[in-house]
Amino acid sequence: MQSFFITCSGADTDILDNCSAGERTKYAGIGATVFFTALMAFFAASYALYTVFDSYLIATAFGFVWGSINI
Repeated sequence: MQSFFITCSGADTDILDNCSAGERTKYAGIGATVFFTALMAFFAASYALYTVFDSYLIATAFGFVWGSINI
């Protein structure tokens, strides 16, 4: 899980392999913040478009695009 969040943070994993555990934890926290911001953007866009179009397919598709843009 930590490596996924480090990837989300955009940090160089080769450099972090030589750093302390505290540095890896810091970048994992940054990555978690980025990931959950994108997840909330997905839900917000999906809900907003569902209220406009009343279509789960359109709302989910655009919500996924909007959440991906925020990563």
